[in-house]
Amino acid sequence: MRIRISQSSFAIALGLVLCAACSRDPAAKATRYVASGDGYVARQQLPKAVLEYRNAIKARPDWAEPHYKLAKAYEASGDPAKAYQAYARTSDLDPANVDAQLKAGTLLLGGGEFEMARTRAELALKAAPASAPAHILMGNALAGLNDTAKAVKQIEQALTLDPAYAPAWTALGAVQFAKGSREEAGKAFTRAVELAPRSVEARLALANYHWAKGDIAPAEQALEEAEAIEATPAVHRALALLYLATRRAPEAERHFQALAAQPGGQLALADYYASLNRRDSALAVLKKVQDGADKTDGRAARLRIAALEYAAGKKAEAHDIVDGIVTEKPKNVDARLAKARMLLSDGKADDAAAQAREAVKLEPDSQTGHYTLGLASVSRGDNAAAEQAFQEVLKLNPRAAAASLQLARLQLARGETAGALHAAEDVSRQRPDDVEAAVLLSRSLRARGDLRRAQREITSRIARQPDHAALRLELGWLALQRGESASAGEAFDHALRLAPALHDARVGLITVDVAQRKFDAAKARITAWRKADVNDPRLRLLSARVDLAAGRSAEAEAELRELVTADPSQLDAYDLLGRIAMSRGQLDRALAEYKVLAERPSSRAAALTLMGMIEEARGNRDVARQHYERALETEARAGVAANNLAWMYAESGKLDEALKLATVAQEQMRGRPEAEDTLGWVYYRKGLATQAVAAFDRAVAKSPDNPVYHYHLGLAQLKAGNTRHGRAALTRALALKPDFSGADEARKALAEETAGK
Repeated sequence: MRIRISQSSFAIALGLVLCAACSRDPAAKATRYVASGDGYVARQQLPKAVLEYRNAIKARPDWAEPHYKLAKAYEASGDPAKAYQAYARTSDLDPANVDAQLKAGTLLLGGGEFEMARTRAELALKAAPASAPAHILMGNALAGLNDTAKAVKQIEQALTLDPAYAPAWTALGAVQFAKGSREEAGKAFTRAVELAPRSVEARLALANYHWAKGDIAPAEQALEEAEAIEATPAVHRALALLYLATRRAPEAERHFQALAAQPGGQLALADYYASLNRRDSALAVLKKVQDGADKTDGRAARLRIAALEYAAGKKAEAHDIVDGIVTEKPKNVDARLAKARMLLSDGKADDAAAQAREAVKLEPDSQTGHYTLGLASVSRGDNAAAEQAFQEVLKLNPRAAAASLQLARLQLARGETAGALHAAEDVSRQRPDDVEAAVLLSRSLRARGDLRRAQREITSRIARQPDHAALRLELGWLALQRGESASAGEAFDHALRLAPALHDARVGLITVDVAQRKFDAAKARITAWRKADVNDPRLRLLSARVDLAAGRSAEAEAELRELVTADPSQLDAYDLLGRIAMSRGQLDRALAEYKVLAERPSSRAAALTLMGMIEEARGNRDVARQHYERALETEARAGVAANNLAWMYAESGKLDEALKLATVAQEQMRGRPEAEDTLGWVYYRKGLATQAVAAFDRAVAKSPDNPVYHYHLGLAQLKAGNTRHGRAALTRALALKPDFSGADEARKALAEETAGK
């Protein structure tokens, strides 16, 4: 049956059909979403604007306009990564949009992606050859690629196109500064201000120029002039940073308060208050953000509240806050890392590493994640994993000074002085006033034996920063290495005056006393310090070390026993107790001490190695081998365990496995003849006489008075057909010690070689 409708009903139906058609038209939908987004932008409701522009893109992905407006919204929201993606997509869809090309290129410059920025500049110049900003972008990209000559030409071309264009003069100043032409740079920055006296950007550039030169007063004046013209967020940020850098933090408060209206500004204000230990002010700001409409900022505020609670000793409350966020958002990387940092402070390195690994898994490009994983790995004693983590940080950001310093420390600890020195020099260039970098540079130079340069470096830093205890401390250790005990004592004493509780300075003074055999004076110092720091276990440990140096092992043992009873976490005390027991031949007691150490992740590999050495000394080779294997399972590059196990494997015929371990031992025990001797022995057993001779030669060079090394060298030389050298090495071994272990075999080898002639 047909359905009949009236004329009015038909009109209504037709309207509904037309509306439905409109709703199905992607172009119409996209247009409505863009208009809605524009309205939100006008009302400064950027998150809602972003959603509308993204809806427009879903409706019509190939339309450039919503991508462009989305990029601007992201940029205004302080999200440069997403802004770049949107600008790049805009320029791909509409190559004639020069502004999108320039904005994408500028964001790439900020991220250090100079090659990609140059590509964007080329596209912009193709679309608009006479664009001065495009020539400036090209110049800045070339400067970033260290092609400053071409960079200057590009910017000069921009000036030819528009000599009164102030940004071109600013760009020229930046490139001239990068070239090292500071005077020419200053002229260019000044010219930019003259051409555009009302330009905030020109005065910011001039301020940065003065600041980079270290001329703080004119930099501050330029920033104050910029603020008088227009107090933009960039001006407030620059002034806030200047006041913080010049240790005038209270003056930065009004600028942080001004920035609080910007995206993320409230969090920055809270961080500022926290840095000044104004906990209540920070909490007041954070609680407002926590209760606000922005859930992302709210979670960030909760994490900061947790950090403040933890610092105040409310650890359980802090853990509860972070656990709540992890439960709510299991993929929240910041929460995982906050948890990792707290666990690390709690001494739970394994749990901290697990959280950091999860964070890195969720966000492989997280520099903070890899760095935190590195710190946790150091705490666990897994130096190989720590190095890998810090290397990952440097892959992501080659200028990450903190990771470079951590890596240098690890390299220095294992004897790779060249790598440590290179890293320390690199950080010192990046951060010339960084005390930590200066100290590490001096330590690296000392390790390489370059005491003269170490002295020059550390004294020049002290001249600039005379009141920094860490520099005085390093000067003391340098003086000790130079054999200048009196100067060392003065330096350590100066460090203590600057930082009365600095334990390393106390250790330095005691080291000077012990070197001069002033044991009673050392004990008197420690007694005085213990009166002020009754509960400091490090002083009890230091007292025990003095007793051991003085030959008073009974007193040392009593002190150490009291220490581990009061605080079972004092691992160094167990180590010393083990060594005391070994020196007395009390191997069972020594094993008991090291078993305690083996239960702690940070000392497991070392303790298992020592247990293996004790069992080997007792003739329990199978048990010793198991301990060495467990040590290497814990830390794959444990040098001593690898060395001893390599020897065992070589003796039992497992030569390929032995060679791998001996190579690890050689790498990890740089400078130690034992590792070279083991490597040589493995080569000898494999029939590779030439390689064996080279390894034994290195062992002999490092320890020329060891008869065993000469004996092994002699055997290898004979096997290689070098009869004269072989006889000489065997003869030298017997001359050094006629009854050394292996002397009978050496005589037999000599006799057989003589009979063979």
